[in-house]
Amino acid sequence: MDRVSYSYRFGSAEFDEARFELKVAGLPVELERRAMDVLAYLLAHAGEVVTKEELLREVWAGRITVEKVLPNAINKLRRALGDANADHISTVARVGYRLDGPVSRTVVGAHSTSALELSSGQAVPGRPNFVLSSQLAKTRGSEVWLAEHSKTREQRVYKFGIDSTRLRGLKREATLMRVLQESIEHRENFIEIIDWNFEAAPYFLECEYGGQNLSDWCAAHLSPLSGKARLALFLQVADAVALAHSVGVLHKDLKPANILVSGAPDAPKVRLSDFGSGQLLEPERLEQLGITRMGMTVTEASDLTSGTPIYLAPEVFQGQVPTIRSDVYALGIVLYQLLSGHLNQPMASGWEQHVDDLLLQEDIRLATDGDPTRRLGSAAELAERLHQLEARRIARASEQARAHTAEQLEAGLARARARRPILTTLFVVLALGMVGAIWLQQQALHARNLAATELERARAVTRFLNEDLIGRSNPLITQKGADASLREVLLAARERVSGRFAEQAGSEAAIRGNLASLFNTLELWPEAEQEARRAFELHTQLQGANSRDATEMLALLVRVLSRMGKVEEAGKQFDTLQTHAEIEPGLVASAHSTLLIARAEFTQAVPVLRHAVRETAIGPTRDSLRLDLIAVLTRANDYPAARTEADSLIREARARGKDGVLLAALAQLAVARAFGEDHAAMEQILLEAKPVIEQALGTRHSRFLQLLAELQGIAFRRGDWPNAIERGLEVHERAKEKFGAEHTITATTLSNYGRSLYEGGRTAAAEPVVRRAYEQLRDALGVSAPAAQDAAFLLACITIELGHQPAAMALLDDLDPVKLESGRPTGTWPEAILALRGLLAKQQGKSKEAREWLTTAVAALAAEEDLAAPSRQFVAMQDALKALKSEQPSP
Repeated sequence: MDRVSYSYRFGSAEFDEARFELKVAGLPVELERRAMDVLAYLLAHAGEVVTKEELLREVWAGRITVEKVLPNAINKLRRALGDANADHISTVARVGYRLDGPVSRTVVGAHSTSALELSSGQAVPGRPNFVLSSQLAKTRGSEVWLAEHSKTREQRVYKFGIDSTRLRGLKREATLMRVLQESIEHRENFIEIIDWNFEAAPYFLECEYGGQNLSDWCAAHLSPLSGKARLALFLQVADAVALAHSVGVLHKDLKPANILVSGAPDAPKVRLSDFGSGQLLEPERLEQLGITRMGMTVTEASDLTSGTPIYLAPEVFQGQVPTIRSDVYALGIVLYQLLSGHLNQPMASGWEQHVDDLLLQEDIRLATDGDPTRRLGSAAELAERLHQLEARRIARASEQARAHTAEQLEAGLARARARRPILTTLFVVLALGMVGAIWLQQQALHARNLAATELERARAVTRFLNEDLIGRSNPLITQKGADASLREVLLAARERVSGRFAEQAGSEAAIRGNLASLFNTLELWPEAEQEARRAFELHTQLQGANSRDATEMLALLVRVLSRMGKVEEAGKQFDTLQTHAEIEPGLVASAHSTLLIARAEFTQAVPVLRHAVRETAIGPTRDSLRLDLIAVLTRANDYPAARTEADSLIREARARGKDGVLLAALAQLAVARAFGEDHAAMEQILLEAKPVIEQALGTRHSRFLQLLAELQGIAFRRGDWPNAIERGLEVHERAKEKFGAEHTITATTLSNYGRSLYEGGRTAAAEPVVRRAYEQLRDALGVSAPAAQDAAFLLACITIELGHQPAAMALLDDLDPVKLESGRPTGTWPEAILALRGLLAKQQGKSKEAREWLTTAVAALAAEEDLAAPSRQFVAMQDALKALKSEQPSP
């Protein structure tokens, strides 16, 4: 379809739309493209007021560079027009601009309405099987089209660009989407890029079809949705943005047009699209992932060309660099729009009347605060507040009820004091008492039995605390007084529980449950196991196996068994616990995560822990789960996400003052490994946390042992083999003393010690150490467990080097690259196993197979290996391949 082009005349100026040429007094005038675009748009709407927002949308496609970009373009245009014509461009205060005066126009030709000469029914350039069906969006120099395969009817979206500016945006989007694809396991909330053409115009990205944009979808489906459903829809957006931030990707142009919705209206699926304005917070991550820096310049951090005005944070308007908080601002606007139903409209004064829920008003206010320092710090924090909305609402209602009751009592007392005579006061009090008594009677009929039980339990617990824990009747306290440790006090008091509560099963169950939790915290796991089992039995007898108390004890038992290394039994107990998942999702997810960690299935543990954190109320248990999440993210090699989680937790912990000192130190310990090859930074953060952990928990605590293990890891990665071997042996001996010789943690530390021996060149000494570790892990966890697989791979390397071919072959046959990847993600386990087969084949005289396998493996592994300090395994592969090539006769 063609559109007529005009030549416009006003004053002594002439603008040729077809040639895009400006002349003043018959002479050509040089003017930058953006200012020329502004002139063209004003001329097309001569005599009309054109708003600033409209010009930003049409000329800059909603993307701005600095606060005064539009006034600057207008000033340049006026200077180019000269004094005689400048007055034709009028400024309409606080609104926009207008081209005044007589304007004549003449037709000079026609051109396609698509600057890219694209039309419905046309084949996609370079993709003959896909036919353009409808245009989804259009800005100057770029278009977005929906296309359909002529045979399969598969739908795809093509984003076209015609010039270098649009090409750079397409490249940037491709780069950032590759970062998301390489860094995030579950990417269902992001649009996948299938292919691209950056060689010849029209340039394009080929993407999967993600559905309607949010604006169009809402126009058809939002109205009947409840507030809860709207919130669930938004949470998909917030969780996706938080996930992008966790791997260091800013969107910078969040708005309904870039949020796509598919699926049934009652079960919508959200995807984020259009990262063409985005930014990478850590550009060096591209090199870490091996991704070409397409469209990402060295000055990327200072690139402010992003954002649509009503979604753009105030600090970005002022020229500051966009941050995570800038995306949070846009999310806050979208949240308001979804809840209010006012899509694509800015928040104006009085917006609160469109959002009934006071807590949601609070969340929106915190997300859209004009001062970024007061704004919510991350999309994850906003999402967390919304996920916890019901729990927050209950807590807020409870607080208000208490305050209201206190206020009523105070008011009643004040009235009573003010009234005379005494008889009148008594009458009022009695009248109030009568009303209260009637209400209380109704409540008492419902709660009498429960109250009696709780009263009995409370009295029993009080006597137990006074007499058995801190009273003089406890012989241990009488003997040691203030020198008795908490461990000693609890162990002594535990022996008195059966006698004290022989006739009070409910009280005994409550006491034993509390003791089980305390023993677990103190890492007295055999005692914790016994108390949890007994408490579970009692709660089951009294309330049934599906009661909350019984479920809580069963979840605790799974966690304790997992930490004791009794993984098989923990798994059986968890199978029972899973039937309670709908009733107590937080407890079940917490127990499941501990079991996965014990199995070294760190990748699988990540989403389970995220779910557990969401379902757990704010408090010590949630803090502990967040520490576990940081730790498993580092073990899964998702370093950016680990550092984001740790930064958030450390900030919160330090804001608590003295109460948060230990939590901050434990977060530092959990995140240390996420510093990758920056050994100095890793060591510094560990040494900073060490005195806090040592003073608070002691040198026998598992957290202190973990700290020593991380310091061993630093020595290992530095290639400081004497130090790595010495520290590895120390960590193993401490683990054996604490957990026992058969514990899986002890076996894992033994494997790490053997790895240090092997890499340090002491292969013969490493063999019995690693073999013992492998056999313990295999017997405890099974041959397919990631920890056992990792030890088996190491043992295979050693046995091949020592020439033990049958043993090596048996080990190789049991290796599973999928299980290895779930424990220690590298992306190269198939090639690593192939390399070992190549080394073994060389020993067996199978030169052809060995040469073929080693060539393939070494080429793949070289990209992941630190060639400045390669592992012994890689060196052995290289040496073997060189020897094989030298044996090969010349052609």
